[in-house]
Amino acid sequence: MVGWIYEIFASIQGEGIYCGQRQTFVRLAGCNLGCDYCDTPAAREPNPATCQIELAPGSGEIVLFENPMTAETVAGYCRELERNVVTITGGEPLVQGDFVEFLLEELKGSGLVTHLETNGTMFRELAGVIRLVDVVAMDMKVASAAGDGELWDEHSRFLEIASGTEVFVKVVVSAGTTEDEIRRCSDLIAYVDRHIPLVIQPVTGADSPTGEHLLRLQDAASEKLADARVIPQCHKALGLR
Repeated sequence: MVGWIYEIFASIQGEGIYCGQRQTFVRLAGCNLGCDYCDTPAAREPNPATCQIELAPGSGEIVLFENPMTAETVAGYCRELERNVVTITGGEPLVQGDFVEFLLEELKGSGLVTHLETNGTMFRELAGVIRLVDVVAMDMKVASAAGDGELWDEHSRFLEIASGTEVFVKVVVSAGTTEDEIRRCSDLIAYVDRHIPLVIQPVTGADSPTGEHLLRLQDAASEKLADARVIPQCHKALGLR
């Protein structure tokens, strides 16, 4: 089984509840959405000619490998980078759901911990791989920040499946994000399990909310949830990928 890979590299996890942990990242190509704040728009291209591989973490020295790549080859590079945790991200990795299943099987067979970063919409594809995922990092999209239409039904069905393993939810917020939007996210999460963590992540850039605004959004989330956190993109602050 082959897949289209945008890049492979090792760095710190810069988002969510595992922020600061060293991980290997496999960024798959292609996405089913077009979010306004996307910080890797080039990864939306579904069939890149080559995959960028940074073999020395933080070096910026890139080796190009021809696409598509086999799951065995990708897993081999992950083993070479010698990190215990591998995050499969995108784009939206579940666009290549069959390949993700093969890749996860290779990674788990090597004794690696698997994280899946996803936009939280492709619930059918998640059902096919959830048994192989240790941690799901699930986005919820609010219209004020993402620019897409409402995706509440998809998010609800996705979270029900994701709750079969460890999961946390991340919502990117902008200066225009309302407390009611965060309450809608919180209601959906609390319906499944109020102890699932929610990470409120301010968008990086000019449209970022103020500190006071972020605290109000956190208060709104905490009305229903046991664990609502505000965490920015830490890797951006450190100048890392």
